[in-house]
Amino acid sequence: MKIVSLRPVKLADENTPTPAAKNYTDYPLIILSQGERKQIARITANADGSYRATLPPGDYILDVEGRVARRLRVRAQPFRIVSNEAVHVDMTIITGFGAEVSAPQE
Repeated sequence: MKIVSLRPVKLADENTPTPAAKNYTDYPLIILSQGERKQIARITANADGSYRATLPPGDYILDVEGRVARRLRVRAQPFRIVSNEAVHVDMTIITGFGAEVSAPQE
């Protein structure tokens, strides 16, 4: 998983603190059944952004919990689990979209 921020760029000065790294626990992932879109699992990425889930064979969708309400730019990722195979699904989360849209116009 990768988290990207679209917050406006601010000029650096000597007193500007270094921004903290994004905390993956702030962006829990959900696995939905592809047909009914029923939540099957909720997972949290570890400190390096990787995650694991064990699922039965079938078609699923990986999404971010609460992405619409939080105004995150995320493309839900459909994927298929086949018996006795591992699947790698990447997820990129773009934050700061809500702040960018609601910024006052000059």
